[in-house]
Amino acid sequence: MIKLIRSDLYRILKGKAIYILIIIIVLVSLISVVLMEPGSISMSITTNTSDTSNVELTNDLENADSISEYRRIMKEEGAFALDKEIIGNNINMYYVFIVVVVLAITTDFSNKSIKNSLSSAISRKEYYLSKLILTLILSTFFIFFNNYISYILNYFINGQGFYSSVTDIIKLTLIQIPMLYGIISFLVGLAFVLRKTSTFNTIAIPFIMLFQVVCSGLIGILKINMDFYMNYELQNALVNLVSNPSLKYILYCLILGIVYMIVFNIVGYLSFNKAEIK
Repeated sequence: MIKLIRSDLYRILKGKAIYILIIIIVLVSLISVVLMEPGSISMSITTNTSDTSNVELTNDLENADSISEYRRIMKEEGAFALDKEIIGNNINMYYVFIVVVVLAITTDFSNKSIKNSLSSAISRKEYYLSKLILTLILSTFFIFFNNYISYILNYFINGQGFYSSVTDIIKLTLIQIPMLYGIISFLVGLAFVLRKTSTFNTIAIPFIMLFQVVCSGLIGILKINMDFYMNYELQNALVNLVSNPSLKYILYCLILGIVYMIVFNIVGYLSFNKAEIK
């Protein structure tokens, strides 16, 4: 199993995709830091971690003639921890995880190399675990890289009043990891259920937005209490975890993340174990 992880890691590091992904993360972080506003690819109903979302400010920003004027308006609004807000929008990492899963898992199914792996001494259980571990290793690297490149860029570009301490960034990263691992486990399980890159991408890429739209629609139609959704929906949970949550809330998110990991990986493994590999 360790040999398979090493060979996969060597294959991925030799390719260009992993480095293109790093460049994209840097560029997205740079845009968020320069505009002093974290970008978010989602449709969820969330509460912002800052106090800057008001009508007057929005109008001023929309009328700004240049990036420098835009930045001046944001700075005049008052100091706030921009790096925390960027981390709070780590639902964007969902799309990074999709690329990681494609590189680590679905590529094997698409190019038929999985047959060579399973025809050797490795079992399907060992194969699944090796792919899960590899995906978690690469995804963990990208989580820390994303958070710290945002922190470093923000530190040097925006300066005092707009950044947190290094220990705060470590703490926020660690308390988000269980929920992020839950997302990763969903994608890993989905990859082993679908076992084809094109099908996986077709479902995985729009899934998070469609899920949020459906949930929001059901809440409105069925008049469901929104408290649980606002607290524990994936994007909302990631935002709430950087907003000075209680220890109780952190523990609930930890438990929820572990449940996601167990359930999605069981589903993925059982599907893979029963599948006929062509």
